[in-house]
Amino acid sequence: MTSKSANPTLRKPCQWRGSDDYESSDQFLEPVRWPRYSNVCSSVVKHDPSWMQGETSGVFVVTGAQLISKGKWPKTVLHLRLLFSHLPNCTIRKTEWAATPEGTHRSSFLTNLSTTFTFTQRTKADAAPKQHPAALNSGVYPEGPPVPVRSTKLLKYVDTAEVSRGPYDTPGHWLVTAAKLVTEGGKIGLHVKFALLDFLNES
Repeated sequence: MTSKSANPTLRKPCQWRGSDDYESSDQFLEPVRWPRYSNVCSSVVKHDPSWMQGETSGVFVVTGAQLISKGKWPKTVLHLRLLFSHLPNCTIRKTEWAATPEGTHRSSFLTNLSTTFTFTQRTKADAAPKQHPAALNSGVYPEGPPVPVRSTKLLKYVDTAEVSRGPYDTPGHWLVTAAKLVTEGGKIGLHVKFALLDFLNES
């Protein structure tokens, strides 16, 4: 005899999806001034709705990310790929898109992806001290990993801020469900879609 209550324990495999998986007609390309890339694909990367077939509830959240390039110069395009993991027995209560906040000085490169998306930055030496809310981070480097010397060359082309949500962002814990690359001021940045989840009570 098979119990239906065992079904929620089944887990869907993690799946990758990127802007390069979309049809060319659905890819939004923005020019960027970088010797290695001619364009950035700014299409929103989210889970494939077909992945929810056979499911009555559940949410796909982001647990990994990659940057890949497609094509050859002068038609080299930078794409974002995201790894999605399925959380069963939950629904989305609220979603918010977030961009890089002004005045931030934290630096890392796509680390702690379940709650934080980031691009490498360098702290401005002449910036005035600014009080930031305490952030709970269990990573080895709470302020982001050390930036290699070579990475400083990317600062000319990469946005200089971090996109994050944490315990200090009311009403609580946020998870990433989608993201997209953007070009702002001639630099590559990241916009992230955060979601608050409601978990269903199992009878």
